[in-house]
Amino acid sequence: MKRLVFLTLLVFALGSGSLSNHRLWAAEYQGKNIDGERFDCTAYSYSTSKYYYGHVEFNGDEATVYLPSGGYVLLTLDDEELDDPSSISAFDYKNSVFWDLEVDELE
Repeated sequence: MKRLVFLTLLVFALGSGSLSNHRLWAAEYQGKNIDGERFDCTAYSYSTSKYYYGHVEFNGDEATVYLPSGGYVLLTLDDEELDDPSSISAFDYKNSVFWDLEVDELE
């Protein structure tokens, strides 16, 4: 019975949005949370074989790359703990494209 009550409360808490709006994991570099900050970046698309210069904003295991044209690309990071800011691997699931990001401001 206690288990049923616990599971019911857990489902209610997750469904009510009180926990679902908060990420459990943040994008980090050298132990510092970098979620929500915009950084200048160079993004390389394996689809077009071109470099794009713009801005990137991290949110957990996601990165939004804002392009000078006004568009953006939503990417999923391989890992939310960034080890090398000059080589951040990510994937665009919408278009099935691999990307590499370079963020100089993190070094």
